[in-house]
Amino acid sequence: MTFKQEIYRDINENCDVVLNLLKGQPVTNDTAEGRMIYQCRWLKQQVAADALTFPVNDYVHTLKHVSAERLLEHLASSPDLYLEEIGIYLYRLLKLTKGKLLLKSEYYRYALRCIEELVSVLVHTTRPLSLFEQRAIAELTHLKQELASGMIEPPLMHYYPDYPNFREVNMSKISIDDLPNGEFLTKIVANLLFEGIRPDTWVTPDAADKETTNLWR
Repeated sequence: MTFKQEIYRDINENCDVVLNLLKGQPVTNDTAEGRMIYQCRWLKQQVAADALTFPVNDYVHTLKHVSAERLLEHLASSPDLYLEEIGIYLYRLLKLTKGKLLLKSEYYRYALRCIEELVSVLVHTTRPLSLFEQRAIAELTHLKQELASGMIEPPLMHYYPDYPNFREVNMSKISIDDLPNGEFLTKIVANLLFEGIRPDTWVTPDAADKETTNLWR
């Protein structure tokens, strides 16, 4: 499967999930639900016509607005479950329309390698670590265990309350950019776990395997 074919398939699948969640809602521009139905139908039509150019900047304003303002939150079982039940699919659609490959279970083993390598960089550095850099080691170790055991499903979408120290490492200026591959690995791990997207070069598991096998050592 090519890069584009995978993104097309995933747009279709996530649109179908959203449309199923909105089943029975009036199809009208007067409500957020109706506008999202139109949005998903348009995306599916464009996929069928092979007419999307990435990133899709035009005609996804509804998706951006509904996602940012959590306008479908009332459809969730409870506000606490909105991200799990609805928000995650809108979030994935946003990434897909930007031309990003989603992180999927068959790529978790390669994501784990990246986390391990980032932890190794932090543990074996010769300079003193700041307090939040030290604490980020435990957070990353926990994330690795949770991902390996299937207890989490990226994208996590938020750092608080469980991963504030890794958030500090991953600010606009990466705090460990002075360490070997520190910035590179931090961005990859943040994208994999919190954005739920994988590098463009991980088009297949074989490609991800080759890229993460002894790549940084």
